[in-house]
Amino acid sequence: EHVRFVIRNRTTMAHPMHLHGHFFVLDGGPLKDTAVVPPQVTARLDFVADNPGMWMIHCHNQYHQMAGMMRTVEVV
Repeated sequence: EHVRFVIRNRTTMAHPMHLHGHFFVLDGGPLKDTAVVPPQVTARLDFVADNPGMWMIHCHNQYHQMAGMMRTVEVV
C-alpha cells in the first residue's frame, strides 16, 4: 500500500522528522529515512508500507520527542 503522511510544521523552527522501518520520498525527491521540515512548511512523505510491524515517526530532537512529537505507525 502506498501511504502519504502530510506534515505541517506550524512552528518557527525546523524539525528533522524520522520514520523507522521504511524509506520515503519527500516531495518527489530521493529516498530518505529522515527529512528536515523547515518552519511554516508542509511536507509530503510518500512511502510503500511493505515492512510489517510497529514503527515510530518522530522528530529527531529529543526534547521534542519528550514533548510529544513521536507517534507509532502499525503496518500489517
